[in-house]
Amino acid sequence: MCGRYVLKASPAELQKVFHLEEVPEALPPRFNIAPLQAAPIITDAAPKTLTVARWGLLPHWAKEAKIASRMINARAETVAKKTAFKELLPRHRCLIPCDGFYEWQRSGRTKEPHFIHAKSGELLAMAGLWSRWRSPEGLDVNTFTVITSAANELVRPLHDRMPVFLDEEARRRWLSGPAYDLAALQELLHPWHGAPLAEYAVTPHVNKATFDDPSCLEPARTVQLSLL
Repeated sequence: MCGRYVLKASPAELQKVFHLEEVPEALPPRFNIAPLQAAPIITDAAPKTLTVARWGLLPHWAKEAKIASRMINARAETVAKKTAFKELLPRHRCLIPCDGFYEWQRSGRTKEPHFIHAKSGELLAMAGLWSRWRSPEGLDVNTFTVITSAANELVRPLHDRMPVFLDEEARRRWLSGPAYDLAALQELLHPWHGAPLAEYAVTPHVNKATFDDPSCLEPARTVQLSLL
């Protein structure tokens, strides 16, 4: 699964990597993006701009916002079958830019957070679906979910699921692919075997969803030594 991620890239870097025409001038770096928080995405409806959306999908027919917490991820294997997702696959696809994501490994009674990222340090793009939901108060809210697949060899010791990452060609196809060829779109949703990933254990500060600071990315050993 994917339950926390990082987006610390500058607006200029995002613009360059994703070939955007418009990016917000003030886009603060985020080191611990959590479900139900707002984050930038790139939608098939506006592929040259960043759209701010809330993490946790709310289909247009949802009666209550509380179901968003149960829809932060969509499984690649069933995304074309589940009611909440299948109607979005043809025309509501998105990319979620990130520098990497966190996963937790159980160690005795505790869980140790790890940061998974591109070994080169380059930006990554997670595949997702988005929806516009109208609240009972009449407010339109953009929401999204991250699509996950089976984990690759690097991530598997930590968890059996991971986000679907897309390389540059797959990103183009994901945002512009024909709505009638869903099989071709689903072919893009597989475990990552592109540019090498790397991972390391990080500070337990990450465990607190409200903690969003550069120290989230400090190696766990460094944090422990600093306490001695």
